Amino acid sequence: MTNISSMAPVAPVAPVEFATFSNSMLSDSAPMICLISQSTQNSIAAANKPANAVVPKVNTPAKFGVKGSWRWEFEGSWMNDFDSDNQLQGAWYASWFLIDNFSFDFGPEVAWFSQGGGNTWGAGPAFMFRWHFFARETWSIYADAGVGLMFTGSNVPPAGSSVNVTPRIGVGASFEVAPNARILTGIRWAHISNANVADNNDGRNSIQLYAGISLPL
Repeated sequence: MTNISSMAPVAPVAPVEFATFSNSMLSDSAPMICLISQSTQNSIAAANKPANAVVPKVNTPAKFGVKGSWRWEFEGSWMNDFDSDNQLQGAWYASWFLIDNFSFDFGPEVAWFSQGGGNTWGAGPAFMFRWHFFARETWSIYADAGVGLMFTGSNVPPAGSSVNVTPRIGVGASFEVAPNARILTGIRWAHISNANVADNNDGRNSIQLYAGISLPL
């Protein structure tokens, strides 16, 4: 039996000291704690992300008038020759801005001719150049000029032919009515004749009033 009195004395246990951190130390360590936390979150997110995940692209339409942008324009108009002949016309143009605020517009036109000697329908392609020479954030003032080719069911004017050219020139204004949507309205001088390609070149000059809407393509 071991004698308790002969056992070696046990060394006293050192007292446990508790460190006290000042507020400044905690403040200094806070950014590191946040950094580690963010890094850990990024690692977890990367680990959980599928290998074939595709990040969706946000396609924002180009601002109106920006070089290289495309737009649709739908236009309706009324023409009068300062007498009894009238023309109602609808058009659908694609607009491409060659430089800022300068576009090339092209597309089909459909028309109804109310005239002495017989009413008739017509259709054909046309193109125009349009320059927004005074452009602001939500509106502009512009000039445009172009020409079209019109095929009709009967002669226009009645003493003319059924195939005609339609030059036009005018001024107008555009106004933003919704995000990236604009109303265009203006006035043009419009001519129709066969440019002397037929035996009789009876032509007509009209005033054209129009309105349309321009939308991003």
